[in-house]
Amino acid sequence: MVQEIGIGIAGLGTVGGGVVEMLRRTRPLIRSVVGADIVIRRVAELDERRLRALRIGRNIRAGSLEELARDPDVRIVVELIGGTSAAHSLVASALRAGKHVVTANKALIATRWRSILSLAIRKGCAVGFEASVMAGVPVIRALEQGLAGNRIRSILGILNGTSNFIVTRMAEHGEEFAQSLSEARKRGLCEAEASLDVDGHDAAQKLSILGSIALGKWLPPALVFREGIRGLEHYDLSEAREEFGYVLRPLAILKVRDEGVEARVHPTFVPAEHPLAAVSDEFNAALIDCDAAGPIMLTGKGAGADPAASGVVSDLIALARAVAGHERGLPPLPRAPAPGTPAVVPIAEVENKFYLRFSVIDKPGVLSYISGVLGRNGVSIAGCYQRGRSMRGSVPVVMVTHEAREGNVRRALAQIDRARSIVKRKTVAIRIEE
Repeated sequence: MVQEIGIGIAGLGTVGGGVVEMLRRTRPLIRSVVGADIVIRRVAELDERRLRALRIGRNIRAGSLEELARDPDVRIVVELIGGTSAAHSLVASALRAGKHVVTANKALIATRWRSILSLAIRKGCAVGFEASVMAGVPVIRALEQGLAGNRIRSILGILNGTSNFIVTRMAEHGEEFAQSLSEARKRGLCEAEASLDVDGHDAAQKLSILGSIALGKWLPPALVFREGIRGLEHYDLSEAREEFGYVLRPLAILKVRDEGVEARVHPTFVPAEHPLAAVSDEFNAALIDCDAAGPIMLTGKGAGADPAASGVVSDLIALARAVAGHERGLPPLPRAPAPGTPAVVPIAEVENKFYLRFSVIDKPGVLSYISGVLGRNGVSIAGCYQRGRSMRGSVPVVMVTHEAREGNVRRALAQIDRARSIVKRKTVAIRIEE
């Protein structure tokens, strides 16, 4: 008789529904890999329409999250309800009851990293969260297992598919931000309220998770510098590509330095030949640089029912193999979080090249004034050109700087933008990652 491993699923939305369908569709394959059947013993879902659509019988419906977590027939609890409050209560209850946990909840893992992993270690349970960062792309497994023993020097990621789709659309179709955002909504790539995506919150939470694994210390999302894509204009994406060969991508950046860690999320220009420049539309990618393995890049669809379900089911299979006795112990957990948090380099001390667009009046002396202010603040110019056409009553002057400390650049731009007799609107500043 084939062994059965019972699971409970909380939340049957896009991801939860995808998990149910995938478990049904791939049951023979899972049985061959696990040596047992993964059987849904309990579900918790308030929306009756979802239950009917997935043909979930009343006999396995849990009356509460607590009931699901404590059901003796459930060995693994799958949390897919989202949010942090109820989700944390469910995960904590499951771990205290000796259940293993799988979740796709990036906000939960990023904000409750220390408490969840510490509880899991005390209870001898595993927590799988592969789908929380890049859905079906196994970046977490790569960091935890494939690159174990390596020191991570940097991670450059495109971790939000909605933002990447929008900037790709702006560059390739000549659209402004609002038009591309509207198209993303039409395609189901974001919710009506898109601030989590376009303002960088989503990517910051994901970088928090990757950084916490890479560093062995919890990197809270609040320590990640965050700047969204909302203020971008097509003009800059077009000019930077035409004049300097740059492509814009919404990057999440982690760099390990002697004096601390850079952790930042913001729109960034990269050279057209950069590996991340080719990752377009809603695709995600992570370029990981290690001391032994060197640079490694993972890419794929980072959102959607099927990719996210793939990540969840991969965690389920790994845990089910351990439960079935086919593995010597549990899949590797992230190591126990060390006390404290990493020393994060303030954004003002980070050094980057910058793309700068000034909107100025067309008269002699303007360029010398701007270059003088930049120079006095320690910012040197690598390239400059001035268009002869007017934009909103001013002439655009575009400069690319050599590497400069961000605090110096900000100080210079604040002084330049106060010269209202010369500058007609706030200067556009976009970082460059070579």
